[in-house]
Amino acid sequence: MKPLGFDPGKFILNESHFDHQSLLHGINHTYRVMCHVMLLGEKLEWERETRLAFCAAFIHDMARKHDGYCSKHGLWSTENKLPVFAEFFMSQGANAYELEEIGTAVRNHSEGFELHKDHAFWKTTALLKDADALDRIRLGHGNLNVTYLRLDPTPTFIPLANDLYFSTSDILVKSFTNMLEIAKKNESNRT
Repeated sequence: MKPLGFDPGKFILNESHFDHQSLLHGINHTYRVMCHVMLLGEKLEWERETRLAFCAAFIHDMARKHDGYCSKHGLWSTENKLPVFAEFFMSQGANAYELEEIGTAVRNHSEGFELHKDHAFWKTTALLKDADALDRIRLGHGNLNVTYLRLDPTPTFIPLANDLYFSTSDILVKSFTNMLEIAKKNESNRT
């Protein structure tokens, strides 16, 4: 893996970060989405967008109030969690403009519309949304609809997403580094 310009091992989740304690949208889901961002971003060779989508994935579901359908939780995470983690994201290489990009990706991940491909923040947002979609496997058969995926390589990650979910569904993953190790082991078992 190429150097990322940030230290993913410093992105440590805690139950207290989440407004709604949830197995469906909590720590393991968030670490899986972060992992999908990193692996998909590496495949696309989008270093900058991967760093920003990784930050967005870290906070994307933190402000949820329930596990049901909700088009506002991205907005709430942008308003309430991004300010809390802005300094940390800046310590990992983000600048003020990129904080806006992170916020747009987080907000749009739960909205019922897509950014246009010409939008300056489309790549970061599409990367977060596809990474989040890959973990829809946890919701059962048929919940990951490939026609909604935005990025060409994303469907090739479905087998890995399936393996990663089933490898981590019954354990509490202690860190992102631990989740990435599990993903890499699953990936090497596939080749």
